[in-house]
Amino acid sequence: MNLDKLLETGDRCIHKEPPTCTAQCPVHLEIIDFLAEIEKGNFQNAYKLMEKKMPFHNIIGRICDHPCEAPCERSKAGGSIRISDLEKAVLEYGTYKPKKVWPLPKNKGKVAIIGGGLSGLTTAVDLDKKGYIVTIFEKTNQLGGRLWDFVGDSLTEAILQQELKAVVDKKMTIHFEETVDKSKLTELLTEYDAVYLGTANWAVPIEVNPVTFQVGNLALFVGGQLLNKTDSVILSASSGRRAAISIERFLSKVSLTDSRDREGIFETPLQFDISSKESLPPIEKSTGIYSQVEAIDEAKRCVKCQCRKCIEGCVHLRKFEMSPDAYIRQINHNERIILGTHYANKMINSCAECGLCKEECFLDISMNDVIHETRESMVARGKMPVSAHDFALKDMAFSNSSRFSLVRKQPSKEESKDLFYYPLISFSDYVKGLYKGTGKTEYLFYPGCQLPASYPDDIKSIYEYLVGHVKGDVGIYLGCCGAPADWAGQRGLMNENIEAIKKVWAEMDHPTFILACSSCIRIFEKYLPEIKVESLWDIYVREGLPNKDHIKIPQTLSIHDACGTRENSDLHESVRKIVAKLGYGIEELEYSKEKTKCCGYGGLVYYANREQCDAFVSERIDESEHDLLVYCAMCKDLFVSGGKRTYHLLDLIYPKDDGEAATRKMPTLSERHQNRSRVKRILLKEIWREEPMEIVLEDNFTLIIPEDVQRKIEDRYILIEDIQAVLKNAEENNERFCNPETEEYLARLRRDNVTFWVKYEKEAGSFLIKSVYSHRMEILEEDGNSGGTK
Repeated sequence: MNLDKLLETGDRCIHKEPPTCTAQCPVHLEIIDFLAEIEKGNFQNAYKLMEKKMPFHNIIGRICDHPCEAPCERSKAGGSIRISDLEKAVLEYGTYKPKKVWPLPKNKGKVAIIGGGLSGLTTAVDLDKKGYIVTIFEKTNQLGGRLWDFVGDSLTEAILQQELKAVVDKKMTIHFEETVDKSKLTELLTEYDAVYLGTANWAVPIEVNPVTFQVGNLALFVGGQLLNKTDSVILSASSGRRAAISIERFLSKVSLTDSRDREGIFETPLQFDISSKESLPPIEKSTGIYSQVEAIDEAKRCVKCQCRKCIEGCVHLRKFEMSPDAYIRQINHNERIILGTHYANKMINSCAECGLCKEECFLDISMNDVIHETRESMVARGKMPVSAHDFALKDMAFSNSSRFSLVRKQPSKEESKDLFYYPLISFSDYVKGLYKGTGKTEYLFYPGCQLPASYPDDIKSIYEYLVGHVKGDVGIYLGCCGAPADWAGQRGLMNENIEAIKKVWAEMDHPTFILACSSCIRIFEKYLPEIKVESLWDIYVREGLPNKDHIKIPQTLSIHDACGTRENSDLHESVRKIVAKLGYGIEELEYSKEKTKCCGYGGLVYYANREQCDAFVSERIDESEHDLLVYCAMCKDLFVSGGKRTYHLLDLIYPKDDGEAATRKMPTLSERHQNRSRVKRILLKEIWREEPMEIVLEDNFTLIIPEDVQRKIEDRYILIEDIQAVLKNAEENNERFCNPETEEYLARLRRDNVTFWVKYEKEAGSFLIKSVYSHRMEILEEDGNSGGTK
């Protein structure tokens, strides 16, 4: 994993970029933080922020020309925040007695300040604090310059005198009524290590570096009105501060230009969309200054400009309160230093890898890609927790085993000759398709693993439809595309799976794959671009629906697009055409099509962090009052488990008479395995006229499982066959504990890397399951002598 490149990606994130108001403030007052403190009524904390950033804050806070207000984003929705009035309120209600600061020894060099106005005083005070010997040359008999012109209601003479006295009390040398001309300036440049020129006017034109404020290579620096060509108070103060930085760098013999691109006013890259915010007018003052309540209310109008589009759209980023830049720093820390922690691992495995973050980011930063690469790195370094994805990978192995996997060409005319009789051949599109068969497989129907697990009775119907409507022979291929391995960061296992699919594709002479699962679509696009694919839903639109007049009570549905189809706009439209043709109304969700959200199964979050999965489900199902319509089996199952009425597209195309389709619960984990195996048996027996080899499980005890125990079985990813194996070992080998008082037994058995515990009672040839538990671990061996678990 290229961590340097990773950090470069994080650096592109603009989440922490300053808002326009701060970028336009020449001294960069942290205005969001400032207003947040006022909003909470913490005027003293707000005062401290002014004190930290603003030179002579007791003066400038009262007379600032506030260039921050005009570009305020709130101006587009009611009017700019009145930052200037809030600064005055903070000076009124937040002032506190500052702590005594002990001066540094004055041994860094001598600096002359020409002009005792605001810019000169700012430079003088900043350099004095840093340990320089400062001498001020002022042509009048008092400090302050044009600050005296602002004396009035806000800035009283008493406040100005108090602030100027604080400068005098610093014991800097001050020469009053001392005019400095060109000759005197030359003399000062020989006498002092550096000179700051802060007068409003100078007789001779001067070429000043716009970044460093240095005149040529001289020890002369310029600021104030002479530099800014403006009356702005805050620009004068800013130029004085920036000049002080340059002088210190100059005397320290370090670069004057490094890392100075954001001093003063600059353009922030932050982009903020205020269109969704309610328009609120400014709070009006009841007197000359905001009351505390008025100031708090005005501060509340601030929209806290930050780029949070990805965070607002993603329940995962909100749960961990992580922006992409912070997330990437955490990953970098995890990879370089701590090499894995429970918190970091859980966070990384709680991402659905759905891609919404990239879609919401105008810079196309994809946390999907970052997290996927991180998972692969963790697997390669042996830092991926085994328990996170163990069941999902075993489920994938089951789907690619002989209990489900199947590859068959379309039945030949000879194999199906018993079907070719009148009137069946006249009315059956399926039989017509068989009759026209050529023996060359033009298409392979690949339903994936989750659709057969949830809709086992529809796979045969879909296959028969395809044979009857698609021009060219249609074969079938049952198996798993490898999405679990991909999500788990198991690159080696993923490559093995892809090679197996490519092998079948080559052996079948490169047919087009017909895909029904959105995860399969994503995997084929990512790993198998050489294979031409078509969506089952596109074919339904092109060839027509298999049944007519299904709908009995028209209703409006909200379509949840599977996140694996995010970039497939043609598929989105096909689904909507099918729904409309079936007679349903459609109300789009806020997050749909290319901006759809994940149901919570993606990225194997369902297995790695069930609580996070539930949060994905809850957020999504709350978006609409209408029933949902999905075309991904796992989306349907999870939404129904969350209590939301949800139809799968197949519920509408192949309606059943066995109850309410919108509330049909998801099959259990064991039922999913059974359903896949049943699909294979049905296809072999009813399509290819083969008698399938029955898979006989080694154990077949009669189990009684209460509802609360069944929930534990699902929550702990335990299969019925696991329980059967524990019971067989316990009963046949007498490996069990017995509680004579309750007549309960406790047995355990390790299967692969999982230890299963079952508490049970015997009841007339049956086994009442009282409790179950599983523990997933991996044995580690070092030098062949020691072991451990994790």
